[in-house]
Amino acid sequence: MKIEKVIEVISLFGAIGVIFYFLHVILGTRFYEGYNPIAQAISDLTASNSPSKRVASIFSFLYGIFTVIFSITLFIYFNGEINKPITFGSCFFCIMTIISFLGYTMFPLSEEGYAGTFQDKMHMVVTIAVVLFTVISIALFAFGFLISKEYKYMGIISICVLLLLITGVILINKLPKNYFGIAERINVYSIVIYTGILSLWMCKYVRINLTPTAIHGVWRF
Repeated sequence: MKIEKVIEVISLFGAIGVIFYFLHVILGTRFYEGYNPIAQAISDLTASNSPSKRVASIFSFLYGIFTVIFSITLFIYFNGEINKPITFGSCFFCIMTIISFLGYTMFPLSEEGYAGTFQDKMHMVVTIAVVLFTVISIALFAFGFLISKEYKYMGIISICVLLLLITGVILINKLPKNYFGIAERINVYSIVIYTGILSLWMCKYVRINLTPTAIHGVWRF
């Protein structure tokens, strides 16, 4: 298989990762009797004492692997492509997915909710870092796409996702705790779905624009 086809296939890993993510949520919920998605965090499904940990963790791990491979390829390919905001956006997005995968794998919640253990505190640190890098990356993508000639629609999508993220953060702090699950899902699902959209867009872009020079653009700013 030529390198062009390999990149085209890997560009779809983000979308495949989205499927694994929602399988982790759907199957995790089925194996967690009494789980309340309106009030509980998604992370409860993979908590150390969760009855759904074994099943949910498998699909969460697959989501992480596919998303990290996709994001690294995204950064390598778009390093020097289109414009600098998109280059830096893909860089921050890549960092975010790596932090998310390693951080949540190493520091799942010790139990449902927040028990305040070292493991739980590190889980919160990872969450803050993921949100920060996500906001920065999507803001850069929004700016980069909007100033491009052909991809303004991706800029509009990026802005909508950014607004959803901000809304989710506000609701997490404003809504009663028994509605935490709704507010968190606005945040998390926005990021996951945006990853899928970015993946499909990259696949289309690669098919049309892939050239050998793109492969050699690594570390070029």
